Amino acid sequence: MNIGILIGILFAAEIILAFGFSAVAQVYKYKIGIDFRSVFKRLIEREFIVLTLVNGFPHALTFFSALKLATRLKRNDSDENHFNDYYLVGNLVSVGAAIGYVILIQKFFL
Repeated sequence: MNIGILIGILFAAEIILAFGFSAVAQVYKYKIGIDFRSVFKRLIEREFIVLTLVNGFPHALTFFSALKLATRLKRNDSDENHFNDYYLVGNLVSVGAAIGYVILIQKFFL
């Protein structure tokens, strides 16, 4: 497998994730459309996770989790439970996608 195929697979997966997250956001946040700022932020987050896992730093997941938690500590919403569910599922899907990317890279490129 060459690098072009890997990039194509990762790009397609990111597009699918962007549309999936947007669909879920419409249910939990009542927001229509794709928020490209959020898509870019999630892409950066997954790239951080992939880079740290590929390079043998699994403890970076703890750092990443603490960092994400710190950004959400003072959330005061009347609909906080829905947001917490959305936040939890979003993080699990994002970390799952990054782990999938690592498996793909390790299996075919390393």
